Amino acid sequence: MARPETARRESAEERVTRFAGDAGIPLLRIGLGVVYLWFGVLKLFPGGSPAEDLVERTVSALTFGIIHADGARLTAAITEIGIALVLLSFRAPRCCAVLLIGHVVLVSTPLVLFAGEMWPGPLRASFEAQYILKNLVTVAAAVVIASSRPRVR
Repeated sequence: MARPETARRESAEERVTRFAGDAGIPLLRIGLGVVYLWFGVLKLFPGGSPAEDLVERTVSALTFGIIHADGARLTAAITEIGIALVLLSFRAPRCCAVLLIGHVVLVSTPLVLFAGEMWPGPLRASFEAQYILKNLVTVAAAVVIASSRPRVR
């Protein structure tokens, strides 16, 4: 005689949903952390980043010429590496979200500062503008990260 099941078996869909709930935010933090670390490290070296010229011009414009060239590049590098370390620490989710959104706001300023270069025609975005606009995904990620709890070790 077969015993009645005392516990219902979890379906594949439920297992995938549970995995996504458990792993989603850590994977998001790791992915963003690796990208920020990689891009930040590239900026440590002159000529290392394809965005170097745009970074230097933007920081110089935002600081009214006080920070330019190597100082601008290194400031951007250190900022991005710092954001990466916060992301990869799995702590301070709200601080992390504020840093991400603040960074996105700053790196979006070329869309206005250099509008002629960024928008060659109506609804046409240059390669650089497209590179900047993809940061809308970073804002969404920041909101998700802000909703999480810090990992306690």
